Amino acid sequence: MTIQARHPHLLRLTDPPVILGHRCTSCSRVAFPPDPYGCEQCGSSCEDLEELDLEARGTVHAVATVHRHHRPYPTTPFTVAVIELSGGPVIKAIVAGSQVGVGAEVEGVLVQDLEDTEGNTLVDLQFQVVQ
Repeated sequence: MTIQARHPHLLRLTDPPVILGHRCTSCSRVAFPPDPYGCEQCGSSCEDLEELDLEARGTVHAVATVHRHHRPYPTTPFTVAVIELSGGPVIKAIVAGSQVGVGAEVEGVLVQDLEDTEGNTLVDLQFQVVQ
């Protein structure tokens, strides 16, 4: 039994965690999640994209609390935020707690998600307000 990322193509399990994005070598656009088709900004092919480690840290631009959800996980209520990462792109992610507001600085933390059929512990990225 091991600890694994729920989405290993999006996240590196380090301390602090690292988000896996990409940068276009033609126009320098930074994106997450990685797009296998090429750059959305300049149209360069996927061969012009390089992997880029993004810091799991940023600023909250919008926040919403979800009270009803069509899946059993995550359990409701949970808070989703629009976060501009320090490295550039804007993402949506779950933020621990309900006391997060626009302008808050947040950082990524690894949380236990589920267990797979082989007994491996799956972890995922959430954010928390920087104290």
